[in-house]
This record gives sequence, C-alpha cells and structure tokens, in this order.
Amino acid sequence: MKKLLRLFSLLVLLLPFTGHAANEGIPSTLRIGTAANYAPLAFMQNDEFQGVEADLAKEITRRLKVNNRILVLPWEELISALEDKRIDVIMGGMSITKERSQQVLFTEPYMEVGQMALVRVSELVRWNRPGALFREGVRIGVIAGTTGEDFIRSDMPQVVVTGFGDTDSAVQALLDKKIDTFIHDAPTIWRLTATNATMNPELFGIYRPLTREYLAWAVRRQDKTLANALNRALTDMYSDGTLNRITRRWIPVTVKVGK
Repeated sequence: MKKLLRLFSLLVLLLPFTGHAANEGIPSTLRIGTAANYAPLAFMQNDEFQGVEADLAKEITRRLKVNNRILVLPWEELISALEDKRIDVIMGGMSITKERSQQVLFTEPYMEVGQMALVRVSELVRWNRPGALFREGVRIGVIAGTTGEDFIRSDMPQVVVTGFGDTDSAVQALLDKKIDTFIHDAPTIWRLTATNATMNPELFGIYRPLTREYLAWAVRRQDKTLANALNRALTDMYSDGTLNRITRRWIPVTVKVGK
C-alpha cells in the first residue's frame, strides 16, 4: 500500500511538469516575421497581412494553441531580426539555400518552386522551344541578389544578364523590349500571368521550372523544439488536405506542396 501511495504521489508531482514540457520552447505568442512583399505568398492589402503565408500562419498558431503577432520588416533584415530574438519564425516565402542554412534552422519545406521565364505573348512560339532561353546573346532580366540571378550567371554564362532592383522595373523592361525574357521565382510568374486581378495580357509565363527550389519557414538554429512543433503541424496540414486547400486558394495553377 505504501508503495502504491508513493507511486501515486510521484505521478501527481510529474503531471504538471509533463504538461509544461509539451510546450517548452514554444512561446505563447509566436512572433512571425515577414517582408510582406511577395504576392501571392505574403503581402499587405487593406493594412492586412494576406496570402499563402498569412493563412498558414493562422492555421499553424491555431494548431499549436498559441497567439501570433505579425511583424513586417525589410527582407534583408529578417534573418538578423531572428538572430536578435525580435521575431521567432520567418514566414515570408524564403527558399532553402546552403548559405541561409548556416544561419537559420529551416523546417521541412511546404512548397516546391523554381525559377520560371516570363515572355511577351507575341514571342511565345520563339521562347517556348526547348533550349531557346539558353542560346548565346539572349537578353535576360533578373532581380539582383536573388537565387534567380545566381542560377543565370552560373548556368547560362552565354546570355546577356541585366539586374533590376524590383519586379515592376523588370516587367516594364520586358514590355519595352529592352530584354527578351524575365526569369524569376515561380510565385512571381504565377502572380503576373495566372491571376486575373494581377495578370498582364501582353505577358505569358512558361511554367516549366528551370531550377528546383523549396520554400520553408526559418527559426533560430537552437530552437529545435519550435522547429519540431512546426514540422508536426505541417505534416498534419499536408495529411488532412489543409495545406493544399490554402495553396489552391491563392495560386490557381498546379503546385507541388508538402514533402
């Protein structure tokens, strides 16, 4: 009887600790950092954070039973804000790269993307042929400092590369025939050609990925408990169809989601 009483007392003492451990490493309010300049993944509209990442942020915090606070920061400050503990997770359409992986801990990817080409409708037949974009002298526009620029300069040294500071400038250069094609990541090309509200009838997106890239969320390298919790929630969202449903809401083309 005494042994049973001691065992019962030990279990009672352990219960509060066990409950606390389940949430250890997960803040009660998850501070989510985003640049909110990457439609349809993450953008501001009517002073509200919207897009794929916005819906995922709501769903993730609901499943983790925590609150969320959205902090909009310049893209180049997101990783430093994470390291300085101003935010807990980056959810802004960030692709996994070797360099970034040395600074942050990525979750499992939630979407597969890649670089795609944007061309003028009037020249679609020319550029839709296999290998056409890789020919010597082709004038290709990219956004400076992106994985798209890295890809073009390393894999297509025979082309003429022009770097732009933003998407609007690159698109205008394409419309003005100052470049032959604009190569950027898939979400941008989808936004410019697949969504009625934002598409330009003079432009056409070639939906054949030129690279394979993966989008994921990022936490501090030491925050493995948080990363594991996000991964579990992500796995559940993939299994029950929530991830696919959210993606389809914002991106009206076939996209590979989940693992």
